Amino acid sequence: MIIATAGHVDHGKTTLVRSLTGVDTDRLAEEKRRGMTIDLGFAYADLGAMDAEPLGFVDVPGHERFVRNMLAGVAAIDLALLVVAADDGPMPQTREHLAILGLLGVPRLLVALTKIDRVTSDRLAAAKREIAALLAGGPHEKAPVFPLAATTGAGVAALRQHLAQAARWPAGRAVSGHFRLAIDRSFTLAGAGRIVTGAVLSGRVRVGDAVIVSPQGTAARVRSLHAQNRLADAAEAGQRCALNLAGPDLKRAEPDRGDWVVAAAAHAPTDRLDVQLRVLAGEARPLTQRGTLQLHLGAAAINARVSPLNGAALEPGREAWARLLLDRPVAAVHGDRFILRDGAANRTVAGGWVIDGFGPARGRSRPARLTQLAALAMPEPRHALSALLEQSPDGVDLAAFAGNRNLTPDEARQLLDRAEVHEVASAAGPLVLAAPHWQAWRERVLAALDQWHAEQPDSPGPTEAALHARLGGHGADRSRAVLRACLAALGETGEVVRAGLRHRRASHRVELSEADQALLAQVLARLRPAGLRPPIVGELAGALGLPLPMLIEFLGRMTRHGLLVRVAPNRWYLPETVAELAAQARALAAESPDGRYDAAAYRDRTGIGRNLTIQVLEFLDREGITRFDGTRHRPVA
Repeated sequence: MIIATAGHVDHGKTTLVRSLTGVDTDRLAEEKRRGMTIDLGFAYADLGAMDAEPLGFVDVPGHERFVRNMLAGVAAIDLALLVVAADDGPMPQTREHLAILGLLGVPRLLVALTKIDRVTSDRLAAAKREIAALLAGGPHEKAPVFPLAATTGAGVAALRQHLAQAARWPAGRAVSGHFRLAIDRSFTLAGAGRIVTGAVLSGRVRVGDAVIVSPQGTAARVRSLHAQNRLADAAEAGQRCALNLAGPDLKRAEPDRGDWVVAAAAHAPTDRLDVQLRVLAGEARPLTQRGTLQLHLGAAAINARVSPLNGAALEPGREAWARLLLDRPVAAVHGDRFILRDGAANRTVAGGWVIDGFGPARGRSRPARLTQLAALAMPEPRHALSALLEQSPDGVDLAAFAGNRNLTPDEARQLLDRAEVHEVASAAGPLVLAAPHWQAWRERVLAALDQWHAEQPDSPGPTEAALHARLGGHGADRSRAVLRACLAALGETGEVVRAGLRHRRASHRVELSEADQALLAQVLARLRPAGLRPPIVGELAGALGLPLPMLIEFLGRMTRHGLLVRVAPNRWYLPETVAELAAQARALAAESPDGRYDAAAYRDRTGIGRNLTIQVLEFLDREGITRFDGTRHRPVA
């Protein structure tokens, strides 16, 4: 369990932690000189609890100038210890710290009413009433209050006993998801090297594990670790731990407060966050799309601009969806809590939690996106996935959903096992469709083919690109992948037949005259042995003893029937050979680290020569089989 102090400066937070643990958390020389906490301090103690691991204490500064440091220490705590001096009562930082704890969703809170040895009984009673008024109507309204004097020890035993019992409370964080640790300290030790400390928000890490320092992407290995201040082989969610990291790039890109240590699969930095935002009721005016605010997430402080998603402004005391545009990437996933502060005014204005860290760059306020956000906002992954599946006829990107929810492969698979879905492979990863949507796709494809045959009886059927356009896809990779999978499934059942790049209903036939059948057989006999490099049309006409115009007219008719494919102005291919050209492109992309390839690589793989390679690549791009980004090609879907 991790406990953090909170409260106004000089109300006795550090003294109380020292009284509970025996540790002076003021470690900096300036803190000793000024008698004031400036940065985070840490202490551990078992408080006499049997069979319980030590409680971890984070002592935070109370001065308004150091709220940024305070926020770095309360990002992943299980219990807050709000310290209020009996002589002063609640003060400005008491109120702001309490508001921050509420916005961060800290589950439990205790109030330590300190310095009771300095006040009369009347003043003590008044302080209790002030605290009750402060907590009234908030999430911690029923928090217990412990009157005490840390300097004399009066009342400390009761608080210590309560905390010892709290150590046996059920863990507030499930040990699930990929490992994620928010770094709040980073330093080097002679003979050990780089040490980072922080709270583990999810998952588990073991000695020897490979990890990533995010968002910069520095690879490292866990050489050794301490969990709750004890040497251990592993650490898990709900613990503070110190990691001794090793790696050749750590000196070049040193980890710092605000960075994260994560499992490799959890490294996915983002500079835009779609969030649920709550503006503090005490704000004088609505929060609009205005200047830069300071985002505090984990132990990081990042400049951010707020864009409301379902309205022009965010009213004080209300919750709404918004997009945060960050000035640098952050490692964030669904459910991460954050605070927004006005840096110029030095005050907290809002807070909330991340819904989606990987939202679309465009169309963020469209009705379809807002409906999607409503599904993504559901706290239970299975409910969120079910709602997404229901509203997504083209499927849900499973990798994106699992990444945003920080699900391990096993956890994602367990979700699918509970749902009635159909999986589809795509270039970006697996898509999953609800069973009714998959059946609707099959019916739509068959209906579109029937319509094609009725309108063009002399055509063998559309290409995949033509059928996709007819179905209204217009280049969307996701729907293209679903269409391809649907055609393959219909082919397995015998309802659809593929001939080269074209598809037809099994019952559809194109009848040729005897003369056309005979000439086509001669053409096929010349093209088939030539493979990926068929003769140009002039050479073919000479070999067949036909006038060139007559042959070109015949080849054009066979192209319209789908029996041949005109890839270049002077070359015709067999449909199955064109399918091989596409297969070579996909295989080449699969072997490339970034899934792309250039003309030289395709030429070397196929051996068809430079000029023909350019013509083939242009054909594949034109047919929507591949896409050219200006320098390299990649398969579509």
